[in-house]
This record gives sequence, C-alpha cells and structure tokens, in this order.
Amino acid sequence: MLHSRFLILLLVLPVVVGSCAEFEELATGQGAARASCANPMINRAIRHYEEAKTGLALYYEEQNDNRLFQAYYASADSVMTARRVGKCWDRRASHKIAYDNLKELNLEVRKIIRRNMPDAETAGLVALYRDQYEKVVQRRD
Repeated sequence: MLHSRFLILLLVLPVVVGSCAEFEELATGQGAARASCANPMINRAIRHYEEAKTGLALYYEEQNDNRLFQAYYASADSVMTARRVGKCWDRRASHKIAYDNLKELNLEVRKIIRRNMPDAETAGLVALYRDQYEKVVQRRD
C-alpha cells in the first residue's frame, strides 16, 4: 500500500511540476528564449582558425611535424564548424559572409601547411632507388 502511493506520487510529481512551468509561461506571456546558435558557432570556428595559425607559427619555431598536423586539423575543424552555421535557426547574411571569409582564410593556411608537410612519397622513392642500387651493385658469383 505504501509502495503504491509512493509510486503514484513519483509518477504524478513530474507532470505537476511541468504543468506549473507551462502555466507560468502562459500567465507572464514570456516563453523560454531559444539559445543563440550562429554566433557561438562562428566564434568557435574563429578560435579553431586561430589555433591553426598558432600551430603553424609553433611549427616554424620548433620544427615539430606534430604541430603541423595539429594546425591542419584545427583548420579543418574551423571550416566544418563554420559550415554548421547553415543549420542554425538564427543565421543571417553576416554569418554567411563570415563563413565565406573563414573558408578562404583556412584555405590559405592549409596551402602553407601542405607545402611544409613531410613528403611520404619521396621517402618511398629513396627506398625504391636504394633497392634498385643494391640489385645493380651486387655481383654475381
């Protein structure tokens, strides 16, 4: 008996609390404000772009390839985050312009990063030439 009353109270309580919140919205005429979506997304994309620039600068100081890869991924994250602004409910033309600018800036950063990336293909060519050299130089007895 006690358990059934407790169970009913546990099931009814969220409904009562939820309806009280809706009643307050109807009485005051103020609904819950929707959180802004586009501005935080653009700001996050700008932060990723700044991380990419910082990573590139640190690569030039330290000559560490990991910095270069981190900068490349930060640049890619910047473009992906800015692209998500198109799904936001509060987007404006200024957000589209900001997206286009970020896309262009990140394209330039990625070009610089790609120029400085270690080239795996040249290492393969060196290994290929080395193997051929060993075959040519070996004497047949």
